[in-house]
Amino acid sequence: MAAKSVSIQQFEQMLFAEQGKSDDKVADRIEDVVLTERASSARLARWEKQFQGGHTREVLMRLADESAFLEPPVDDVLKDPAPDVETQQKMMAVALDYVKSAVKQLPNFYATRMTTHFQDTPTMLTEPGPLPMAMGRAMRMPGFFNGRFDPKPMRSTGVTKMTVTYRDGREVRDTDTGKDKKQDLPTTGFTTRGEFGPILAVVIGDALRGQVTWARWEQGASDPVAIFNYSVPEDRSNYGVAVPKDGKFEDVYPAYHGEIALDPATGAILRLSVVAELAPPNEARQTGMMVEYAPVEIGSRIYTCPVHGVAFSKGRVADLKPSPGNTAVLMQSQLNDVAFTEYHLFRAETHIVGDGGEKSDSGPASIGPQN
Repeated sequence: MAAKSVSIQQFEQMLFAEQGKSDDKVADRIEDVVLTERASSARLARWEKQFQGGHTREVLMRLADESAFLEPPVDDVLKDPAPDVETQQKMMAVALDYVKSAVKQLPNFYATRMTTHFQDTPTMLTEPGPLPMAMGRAMRMPGFFNGRFDPKPMRSTGVTKMTVTYRDGREVRDTDTGKDKKQDLPTTGFTTRGEFGPILAVVIGDALRGQVTWARWEQGASDPVAIFNYSVPEDRSNYGVAVPKDGKFEDVYPAYHGEIALDPATGAILRLSVVAELAPPNEARQTGMMVEYAPVEIGSRIYTCPVHGVAFSKGRVADLKPSPGNTAVLMQSQLNDVAFTEYHLFRAETHIVGDGGEKSDSGPASIGPQN
């Protein structure tokens, strides 16, 4: 089936017509859809509640993630007038204060990072030159395709489960070696870091030295959310992207842009998107990430932490080099859906060893995460 571009309203009409059908039939019906508007996490949760089949839920997740960098449907945009320039500046100032204090206020904790990985079959493209910018302009995200990133849908290649430990203001990751082999797969191709604070400090700091413009009001979980567009030139960028070079990875700091969604009263960042604008010789590579934040309970207190993320990458297959006179290369897209759950305080528990080498009833000394 050829890919079919539909709005959120049209897609929900399709889903309504598929109710009561088998999991495979529903999944096959929607697999080649391309959403032209962003599907929020709340909307995806409603879809998943209606369709419990594993195959269908996997396709719904992918479709929602592919739409993460698009604008929302008109019904999700509030008609409230834009605040004046002075009020906008105050909002961003409050957001900067929030970012400065938010990371310092976080306790030592650990959480589960569950990543569902999607990728497509490598596609033969011809270089040189960047990918068509006109496609990006349609969605106001230069450098990204409008909606579907490739003509063929991506498939899930597995799930990675990891424990993320946040200690003394730093993030430390340890692989959770569970019994399920599918969940023991390493994250393939690319990954992201910094969702627990560093990415906020980098983007907000760079954005205020770049350009920030008002976008719109959106309806949040309870109150209106302020949305700003931002862009950062390369000479002011502190956002790092590791790109492959000669069998290794090289850190570059490209120009980038995206959206900032914040609580206008507290300055809390609720959603952040970052789309890199890589310069030659990496202009054909596309990377972007989006992180959503929400209140979570850690040790009987409420903190605003990451709860969901999307990371997208499209680039040349690492082990393929074009032959002399042949500029055709294989390009592959990868998409990660990341869920952060099971937040717990990180506590140190010490057991005392008695004199004379005899162990007390408490056992040997140990320090580690405890519930």
